[in-house]
Order: sequence, then C-alpha cells, then structure tokens
Amino acid sequence: MKSIAYFSMLVFVSFILFSCGGKESKTNDTTDTKTTEKQTKSSKSKHFYDIEKGMIEYKMETIGIPTIMTMYWDDFGKKTYTESVMEVMGIKTSSYVLNDGKYIYSWDGTTKQGTKLKFKKSQNVNYNDITKEVMDKYQMIKEAGEEINGKFCDVYSMDFQGAKTKTWIWKGIAIKTVSQAMGMTVTTEMTKMQEGVDAPEGTFEIPSDIKFKEINSPVK
Repeated sequence: MKSIAYFSMLVFVSFILFSCGGKESKTNDTTDTKTTEKQTKSSKSKHFYDIEKGMIEYKMETIGIPTIMTMYWDDFGKKTYTESVMEVMGIKTSSYVLNDGKYIYSWDGTTKQGTKLKFKKSQNVNYNDITKEVMDKYQMIKEAGEEINGKFCDVYSMDFQGAKTKTWIWKGIAIKTVSQAMGMTVTTEMTKMQEGVDAPEGTFEIPSDIKFKEINSPVK
C-alpha cells in the first residue's frame, strides 16, 4: 500500500506542476458559488489559472484504489494546497502538498515527515504562456479539444521521463488527467468545483509540526 500511496503522490505533484492554462466553457458547470473569475486580456496570461480562487475536488484511481483529493487555490493559482485521502482494507492514509509560490511542500499525515522543493516558474508549464521550446522540452502535443463535465477543455499529451500523461485543461485548471508510468495507470478527474470560495483559515501556512527535508529539483 505504501508504494501505491507514494506513486499516487508523485503523480499528483506532477499533476499540480503541469496543469495550467485553458479555455472558457459556455456550458453549465458544477459551480456552487458566484464566480469571481478574472478574464485575461491576452492569450499570454501570466496567471496559472483564470479564476482568482476556489476549491476543486478530484477522485483519483490507482489500480482500482480510489483517492479523494481536495485542492484550494488563491492568487490565480500562485498558491495551492491539496489534501489526499486514500483508504485500503480499512486503513486510511492522508498526504498533503502545499505550493506557496516559493517552495512545494509535501508531507505524510501519519509520520509527520515531509520534503520541500524549490519552486521554479521556468520548470512549470503555463498553458496561457506556452512556447514551442517548452512543448519540445516536455514532448507535448496539443490535441483536439474535448468536453469534460460540461466544460470544453484544451487537451495536451506529454511523454516525459518515462511517464505518459494526457491532460484536459479548462481556464488553467486540470479537469482530468490520465497518467501511465511504472506499469500503472492513474486517472484523476474532477468531481466538484466551487469558484470564488476562500480556503479555510491557515490553509496556505507551512505546518509547524512537520519536519521538512529540502531536496533538489528532479526536473532537468
């Protein structure tokens, strides 16, 4: 179970790093609150998301084992916080990822151990400001757009460092991803979204009870 949880965490960290940019849908969605989105005036937006703040819930399937993930974001995606909960044979585990714009912190809810990785914009893919150089670097291809959960998405496929990923992007937010690596297939898909809601107080604060070990970026 630990190896599955670890792989799921790796997939979701990549999911956070490589999920930015997109187009607006004119169809109805699952929004529960009034939208506070800010439309960009240029296709080359500096924002990761086109909506200032909100919450999105995902269900991730790893070899049939579900993980429920709840992500809050603020400042148009500059800050994100994700809680992931997995249950196998009655044993529940939780893990967390916090990107405060300077570092990406990830930690285990049981062991209270974690890592922090320096966040570099140059290593992140912003689909609102994507270049041919970035597309080539990550072996990315833009495919025909598709509708997912009532939202028309841009679709990108990527083949990078042994992992193949297909991502559906809407307003900078990943609505769905399918990743294949290490002989496993992981499907992550949105189940709920609330645009414009504030994260609970303290969400984007670095936890004081976690021991973080700084690691070097694995992306070359």
